[in-house]
Amino acid sequence: MCREQVLFIDVSAGKTAPTRQFELACTFCGLNVIRLFTEGKDSRKLIDSLKLKYIQAIVITARALANPDIRHLMSAIKCEDGKRRPLMIIGVTPEVDSGLLDTLSGHKITGCRSSITVPFHGFYKFSESKSITRQLGGLDIPFACEWANYFSLDETSSVETIIYLTSAKEEAILPIFVKTVLNGQEVFFLTEIGHLETSDESISYFTKKDFLEIAPLVMFLRYACGQKCWHTPGHYANLTIDDPWLREPYGFLSYKGLLKEMEKVNFHTTIGFIPWNYDRNEKDVVSLFREHPDRFSICVHGNNHDHYEFYKYETNKEDPWSARPLNLHEANIKQAIARMEKFQDMMGLSYDSVMVFPHSIAPAKTLGLLKRYNFLATSNAAQSPLGSEQPNDPLFSLKPAILDFENFATIDRYWPKERTKADIAIDLFLGNPICYHNHHDLFKDGIDSFNETAEMINDIEPKVRWQSLGYIARHLYIQRVRSDGNYDVRAFCRSIELENTQKRDMAYYVRKEESFSPSIRQVTVDGKPHSYEISDSDLCLTLSIPSGESRFIDIEYENDFDFTSIDISKSDSRVNRLRKLSDFRDITLSKSILGRTFANVYYKTGFYKSGLKRLLTICFLPAAIICSVGRYLSNCIRKRSPRKPIIEEKK
Repeated sequence: MCREQVLFIDVSAGKTAPTRQFELACTFCGLNVIRLFTEGKDSRKLIDSLKLKYIQAIVITARALANPDIRHLMSAIKCEDGKRRPLMIIGVTPEVDSGLLDTLSGHKITGCRSSITVPFHGFYKFSESKSITRQLGGLDIPFACEWANYFSLDETSSVETIIYLTSAKEEAILPIFVKTVLNGQEVFFLTEIGHLETSDESISYFTKKDFLEIAPLVMFLRYACGQKCWHTPGHYANLTIDDPWLREPYGFLSYKGLLKEMEKVNFHTTIGFIPWNYDRNEKDVVSLFREHPDRFSICVHGNNHDHYEFYKYETNKEDPWSARPLNLHEANIKQAIARMEKFQDMMGLSYDSVMVFPHSIAPAKTLGLLKRYNFLATSNAAQSPLGSEQPNDPLFSLKPAILDFENFATIDRYWPKERTKADIAIDLFLGNPICYHNHHDLFKDGIDSFNETAEMINDIEPKVRWQSLGYIARHLYIQRVRSDGNYDVRAFCRSIELENTQKRDMAYYVRKEESFSPSIRQVTVDGKPHSYEISDSDLCLTLSIPSGESRFIDIEYENDFDFTSIDISKSDSRVNRLRKLSDFRDITLSKSILGRTFANVYYKTGFYKSGLKRLLTICFLPAAIICSVGRYLSNCIRKRSPRKPIIEEKK
């Protein structure tokens, strides 16, 4: 059981912006809250009655500072172990008595002011104090707010500015989050800011940029509570290249060249492998994968890659693709598994049961099929399935993975050009895996085209682990230290690997949210059946792991699938033509500027959604017109050209 708590003191239970932000930060960190409201009560008696044994941090709203008993609290918050817990004062505005701020800060904060520019456009600048700012340390992140309060500091005293706002031209430096020490007590101060778009009473959804609204609170809670907050077991990154089969080269992708770059810079590449290609791969490339599993891996990329082959079950006239009923989705998933198993048997190469859908993510019920057939996760550029609305959870986009759809893990992924250094740093700070994807043409300007991105990630987090999507899926869990020194674990994936990096044996209390549909066939630990319990909507189990060892937990779901009974032949002539045309596009057309231009126009204009017959028609008509015009011009030129006189040969 986790008893770690944060003491929260406010005037009343009213939901002010700082209060809502604090509650979201505590939810994200997995900390319990003891609330103390001072309005109309004898605050001194309430404070004296508090049992502070499990208190890890104290947070006070600025409006509660007017209560004279707060000074009593400042001297009373020494816990049973004799240590003073870090204190944070939030929501500071110009209305707060400057004399009180001066006293509470040890004469380091002389007051609070309001910014002149409305709205304020500039940068959120983080200090290099990485014990607090972590991966965000030293970054400048573009930021806009309706108004901003900031601290006036005594320039002669030592105060640590953790975050400050600055204009684009750095005309103003406005400290908004600072740390001081008063009589051995660490005191943090945070101003109130009017955030754009999320300043209303109900925050329904946070993007990663909106996360800046609660970032200072999360920083404080992690600093004060350490590993008693939810945290991931590590930081992970991956590059996935969709479509190639194992031939050297495949378009702009040279496997041998890429290996040299991966070893030089340190990153890992997964091939989103189309199961249709299971029986045509070159031995030398297969050997390269087999000899370097730390650099190369394979996951499942659809089945035939028949365009959007996992599209809607029912469509209308406006839809660009034809309907793909659920039973067809299931047949494709089964055939994909059977083909990948044959590939594994023929090539001696393992693959990760992670599905990357072609074009985009499938509808929700298809995720349920992936769960039924024991896939680990799906990784796509969208987390919400096709046709599904985003969950009403403000922390939805901040999680390393989600289980909101069919109780199956989905992982976000991005194009490299979509992500700034700030985007990467925010994900690393949150504990989210950094998953990139592209096609072979990522390397059209050189096989080292991804090096700069990989180097940036390695620079932000030197301990990042570049791994396969399967490895990342098996480490999709959050953990926290319990009051008894053992660990609580929340799993996102059906299979996880727990690693005890501590110097003593540890007990792990594992919970996984479960729909129990399909039903569970068995739970194993290191391949051996293990008992489990059901608590509400969670599957629960407990195990002990000796120091320095790991345990592999696997949940297997019921199904009657026998992959050996599935026809894996390539009998569909239309699919076969499509795959050969795709190879021609990637391997042959990509070599010329004209070919690349045609391919770009084909995809960017949406012609690829028109089908093969319409594509041939579209290509044929311009070609016919060009030929006709050329023939007409040629005839005109021939008619107008003066005829040469015929000279008879002398006999």
